[in-house]
Amino acid sequence: MIISFLPTFKGDVNYFLFEPLDKDFFDLLSKAKAVIFPPTVTSDLYFLVKNSGVPVFPEYTLRFQYPGKIGQIFMCKNLRLPHPESVVLPRLCGLEENPYRKGIKLSFPVVVKGNWGDEGTEVFLLKTKEDFYNFLPTLKTWERSGRYGVVFQEYIPEEFDARSVVIGDTILVFFRAGGFKKNLVQEGTIIPPPQRGLKRRVVELTKRIIAKTRFNLVAIDFLFKDKKPLVNEFNFTFGRRALGEKRYETLLKKAIKKFLEEVL
Repeated sequence: MIISFLPTFKGDVNYFLFEPLDKDFFDLLSKAKAVIFPPTVTSDLYFLVKNSGVPVFPEYTLRFQYPGKIGQIFMCKNLRLPHPESVVLPRLCGLEENPYRKGIKLSFPVVVKGNWGDEGTEVFLLKTKEDFYNFLPTLKTWERSGRYGVVFQEYIPEEFDARSVVIGDTILVFFRAGGFKKNLVQEGTIIPPPQRGLKRRVVELTKRIIAKTRFNLVAIDFLFKDKKPLVNEFNFTFGRRALGEKRYETLLKKAIKKFLEEVL
């Protein structure tokens, strides 16, 4: 029996991701051969199924073991994946109340990312130390709402970046140009590969990432330093503007069917 929480994929039994789960569900789970989730699955439900020994799609174990932007930095370090130099600040008290060390070493300009932002909503370019001090009240506002942690990342001035979209065994690479934020939601536009060999390098690094993480439904953003791709961030609930909704759904169903063929 296949249980699906994904509205666009029909299982033997379908559930809405956030509906009440009672005895009937747990009885069905004990008989399930596979469970299909949407990218918005919560970590508690994911690990309930995963730890019960039932095969799941997509594979998101490391996503939940390394949550947020800070977690992604730690994951890149542990897996030895190339990424921009970063300074992690878990909480503002690490600067204001730290009895052991004072200050923070930053080179300006520097990119600051909120730990829980997406689609560029909590990403800023701080050009000077004054910008840094002006940013601290924003950080305090985030913390008052329970959103802790920021990443300060080296600024890499490039006219383009890239995104690889992983759907099952398929890897699609898109290059983007624009302003500081090159995602398509805000300032970016799709462009052809700007230099020879860059697409190949992105695909090679993407395959390396997949081998280490086993991710099979993710969009990975890359920056380029000396023509070498660096992992900028992982996006698990990503937009479909670059590849189109219909193509996305076709590739997703193909990936799920292959997954089921392998586990059933």
